[in-house]
Amino acid sequence: MKKFNKLRYIAFLIKPYFKYGKVYLVGYLISQVLLNPFSSTLTALLPKAAIDSVMNGSPAARTIATIGVYTALIVAVGLASTVTSYILQGISSIKINYAIKHDINEKAIGTDFKYYDDPEFFAHFSYAQQNFASYSTQAVQMFGQLIGSVSSIIAMGAIVASAELTLILVSAAFVILNLLLDLPVTKASADFSVKLNDQIRFINYVERSLQQKENSAELRSSGAGAKMLRAYRATTGKLVTGYSRYYKTIIKFAFPQAITSPLQSSIILAYIVLFVVQGDSSKIGLYASLTAATSILTNNMSNIFGIVTYSFRNILQGERIAKFFEAKSVIEPPNPNAVPAPDGVYSVELCDVAFGYEDSAFGIKGLNLAVKPGQRVAIVGENGAGKSTLTKLLLRLYDVSGGQILINGRDIRDYDVHALRRHIGIAYQDVRILAMSLRDNLTVYNDATDEELLRVIDRLGLQSVLEKAGGNLDVQISREFTEDGVVLSGGEAQRVALARLFTGSFGVLLLDEPSSALDPLAEYNLMQVILDKSNTATTIMIAHRLSTVRNFDIIYHVENGEIIESGTHDELMEARGKYYDMFTRQGENYNN
Repeated sequence: MKKFNKLRYIAFLIKPYFKYGKVYLVGYLISQVLLNPFSSTLTALLPKAAIDSVMNGSPAARTIATIGVYTALIVAVGLASTVTSYILQGISSIKINYAIKHDINEKAIGTDFKYYDDPEFFAHFSYAQQNFASYSTQAVQMFGQLIGSVSSIIAMGAIVASAELTLILVSAAFVILNLLLDLPVTKASADFSVKLNDQIRFINYVERSLQQKENSAELRSSGAGAKMLRAYRATTGKLVTGYSRYYKTIIKFAFPQAITSPLQSSIILAYIVLFVVQGDSSKIGLYASLTAATSILTNNMSNIFGIVTYSFRNILQGERIAKFFEAKSVIEPPNPNAVPAPDGVYSVELCDVAFGYEDSAFGIKGLNLAVKPGQRVAIVGENGAGKSTLTKLLLRLYDVSGGQILINGRDIRDYDVHALRRHIGIAYQDVRILAMSLRDNLTVYNDATDEELLRVIDRLGLQSVLEKAGGNLDVQISREFTEDGVVLSGGEAQRVALARLFTGSFGVLLLDEPSSALDPLAEYNLMQVILDKSNTATTIMIAHRLSTVRNFDIIYHVENGEIIESGTHDELMEARGKYYDMFTRQGENYNN
C-alpha cells in the first residue's frame, strides 16, 4: 500500500500544469486519446485497403486514390499532433516552467530562516531549482503517452483479435520479457541519478566560484584555487567511477534486450507468412494489416511497461522535490490574525530572552534590554558574543526559545512580520549589492524621486559612485550583465546599503557593523550622519570597533550571549571593566 501511496508524487509533478496550463493539459490529453489511436488505426488499415483494391482488380487510379486518402488523413493527424505536442507545448511549457521556478523561489523566500542553517534543505532547494520544471514536463508527457498508448492498444487489439488472437499473446509475452529485463535497469538508473546530485552540486559550486570576480584575487593569491581544483578533480573522479559501475550493472541486461526485439519481429512475421500460405491468399491485405497492427500493438504495449518502469524514477524525483516544499514554516507564512505594524518610532524591550542554535553550544540566556523610542543604543563585544544573533531575533528571522521581545510594549510575534520588517531598516556588515541599477539599490525599502535620491547621495558621500555612473541613476552598479556597469569599492557598497535607510522613515534602524570597510575619518563622518538630529528613529548598532559608539546614549557589552556591562562610554571607561580593556587595546592599535 505504501508503494501506491507514493504515486502521489507523480500527481505532485503534474499539478503545476493543472494549475498554470489547464487548457493545454486537457487539450494535450484529449489529443493523446483521440489522435494516437486514430493515426495507428489508419496506419494499420492502409496496407489492407491498398492490397484489397489491387486484389479486387480496381483501376490503378482508384488504388492510388485510396492510398492518397489514407495518407492525407495520416498526415493531417500527424500535423494536428505536431501542433499540439510542439507548438502549444512549447509555448505552454515555457510559461509553466517559469511559473514553477517562481513558485520555488517564492517558497524559498517564504521559508523560515532556520532552514538556511540546514545543508539538507539546501540540497532539496538546489534539486528543486534544477529539476522540478523539467520533471514536471516529463510527468505530463509520460501520462499523455500512457493514455495514448492504452487507446492505441485497444484499437490495435480489436483489429488483431478479430483475425488472430495468437498474435496478441505472442506480442504480450515479448513485452513482459522486455519489462523484466528493463526493471533492474530503470531502478539502477533512478538510484544512480539520486547519488549523482551531491557530486554535481559540488562541481557546479566550483565552476560558479571560478566565474565570480570577487573570488578571483583570493583564488590566485592563496592556495584556495589549487585546493578547489584538487577537490574538483577528486569529485569528477568519483563521478567517472560511479558511471563506470552504473554501466557495468546495466550492460548485462542490454545484450538480451538487443536480441528480443528482432526475435519478436521474426517470429510474428513467420507466423503471419505461414498463416497466409496455409490460408486464403485473397486475405493478403488483411495479413498485411495484421503485421502493421501487431507491430503498433507491440510498440504501445512496450511503451506502457516502459512508462510504468520509468514512473519509479519519477516517484523518486517527485519525492525529493516535494521534500523542499514540505518544509514547515512558522514565521514566514501569512497570518490573517496578525496585528498591523505600527507607524512612528519604536520602543524595543527584550525580557528574559533565551535562544540557541541547533547543534551549537552557543546560547543567549535570560537577556534583558530596554530601548526607549528614539534612543541610540550600541551593542558591543568580541566576535561570537551574540551581537548579530540579536539583530536576527529583532527582525524575527528566528523566534526566541524563551522570554519575549516587545515592540511598543507588544510581543513581536503578534505583528505581521513582513510589514514589521518594512518598518525596521537594516544595514549589514556583509553588504549584498543587487546586480541592478543605482536607483534600484537605493530604493529597496521605499520609492523616491530623483531629487530625494540625489539628496541622500550627497548626505552619504556617494558622489564618487554617481560620478562613475556619469550622473545616471539607472546605470548598473555591477558588471554581472554588462561591461558598462559601475564597480563599487567596499566602502562605497556599505554607504549604498546605509543610504537605503534614508529614503523613508523607520521605527527602528539596525546597523550591524555598517562601517567596517571605511577608513577612520570616513567612519567618523558617517557616524555623524547616523547620529544627526534629523534621524529620529530608534537606532541599535552592532559594533566591534568601539570608536564608532562613543556618542551613543547607552552601550551594552555582550559576552557569551549575556550582557556583562552597560552604560555610556564615559561610565564604562570609568568602571574600568572589560569594555575599558577592549577600548584601550583598540586604541593602542590605532596609536601603533
